Amino acid sequence: MPDLLQKTLICPSCKKNIKASHAKNCPAKNKITKVEGIWNFVSSLNEKSQLENEQRHSQGSWHRINDGSYEILAAFAKGNKTIDIACGDGYIEELAPQTVGVDFSISALKKAKQNGAKYLVCARAENLPFANNSFDIAISAGSLENIKNPQKAVLEMARVSKIQIMTIHREFDIPGARLARKALTKLLNIKHQPVEVPMKWNEIEEMLSSAGLKIVFKGFWTLPVNYGKILPLLPVLDKIPSCYFVISKKPD
Repeated sequence: MPDLLQKTLICPSCKKNIKASHAKNCPAKNKITKVEGIWNFVSSLNEKSQLENEQRHSQGSWHRINDGSYEILAAFAKGNKTIDIACGDGYIEELAPQTVGVDFSISALKKAKQNGAKYLVCARAENLPFANNSFDIAISAGSLENIKNPQKAVLEMARVSKIQIMTIHREFDIPGARLARKALTKLLNIKHQPVEVPMKWNEIEEMLSSAGLKIVFKGFWTLPVNYGKILPLLPVLDKIPSCYFVISKKPD
């Protein structure tokens, strides 16, 4: 698999396969390294969201949600060539080690490796360093709403995979819901991820359609709300359909 993975890797800048002479010949002079078994396509931490994610992962401030979602997504991954985009600490890879985990945080990937992940790549979801159709399945588990340019990330998922499986935090179709959530977040000083934009169904549908993808399944996921007691006076609330669960594919 390591050799096969390397054969699928391409430079995000010049789109050519990775070779020893690549950095010399790449117009962008894109520096690519491999340290402790992790391919690194991110040369510098030049975004606020990237810096904050790096700090949070290095400080160990992430929680593993034990609602069965990782087990279900890992079941899809097993036996298929699968990429897990924004894999974080590698909870899917812990259960399905053959999965290729991708994240723009080196600290996260180091933890994923400790959790058993074998194939790790540091890269941005909006610019994946893989050749077209490298994977059977691309998984995005609760990450699309945390990506600066989700449309570009969906286009990249469509480019590198045949089937896309996504859980996406839901913005409820209530007038003023987005404004109310922002106001409440500020008022209560709730600390979200650096980018946190839950999505409405019509926004998701438009993104997938723009990427040329066909939706084959749409459902809901009851990801626990208020997990970790962000609002101490409220219960965890684990019965609310807080996420969309979507499966799409390239048309035949």
